[in-house]
Amino acid sequence: MKAKTAILGAGFIGRNYILRALESGEILSVLDHKDCPTEFEGKLTWIKGDFNDEKVLRNLLRDVEVVFHFISSTVPGDVVDERLELAHNVIQTLQLLNLCVQEKVRRIVFISSASVYGLQAVIPIAETAPTDPISSHGINKLTIEKYLQLFKHRHGLDCKIMRLSNPYGPGQNIMGRQGFIAIMIGKILTGEAVKIRGDGSIIRDYVYIDDVTDALWLMRNCNAKESIFNISSGKGYTLNQIIKTVTKLIGAPIKAEFIDTRFVDIPASILDISRGARILGFNPATSLENGLAKTLAFHGLRVDS
Repeated sequence: MKAKTAILGAGFIGRNYILRALESGEILSVLDHKDCPTEFEGKLTWIKGDFNDEKVLRNLLRDVEVVFHFISSTVPGDVVDERLELAHNVIQTLQLLNLCVQEKVRRIVFISSASVYGLQAVIPIAETAPTDPISSHGINKLTIEKYLQLFKHRHGLDCKIMRLSNPYGPGQNIMGRQGFIAIMIGKILTGEAVKIRGDGSIIRDYVYIDDVTDALWLMRNCNAKESIFNISSGKGYTLNQIIKTVTKLIGAPIKAEFIDTRFVDIPASILDISRGARILGFNPATSLENGLAKTLAFHGLRVDS
């Protein structure tokens, strides 16, 4: 019998990975708190339930070879109750890891974040850089990474950790609280001003969703001993450059409002992706302009050719 893959969370990244895995003939079981989308009916096993339900998790993990952990209750800029965040993310992940050991899961692929690095003097940031997160979100991601490494050492549970930069693309929530590009598109469609923190010089490393799912597929099948991989475009752009590029693509000015920065706003974050290129064969194929054009068109915005 072909081994199964379990997906925890079918949000923006999870849903796109499901589409990628189904194309490759994977047998999937998915856990999410929402009902199964029509597009997936009859193509996989969908379990509607909560991440903290041990019985549901055990049922999900039965006969599973690889687990993808996409669930996170916060984003870097959230003001949180640290105790609840610890319970919702770290403690529940520990329950998952113990169940993975009991059910003899071979590998877990975890979506971490560039936020684990915090403020860095050397850019681009390699996987060997110090990890000093300045957000509760980053601290929780890093804590989970450490427990994954512990379970690898103690129980032989293989882990692959994706330190992801700023994913964007079709399917991301444009009315949500995460992703500058998605939020910007939402504001354009509603005619509101795009809020830009600081003077627009903050630099981020944006990666198109198809490149993210390709990297996840490579990590699922990688046999190398390395566990941690930066996944991004490897190129940095200021918020002002993003606004300028989108203005050019849609052929119309964008209303902008400059607001104060927050304590969690890192001035510059660009990831070094040479390890992923060398070991995984990861090579992001979508340029920022092409990715933005596809995303804008998906949301019905006319793009000048």
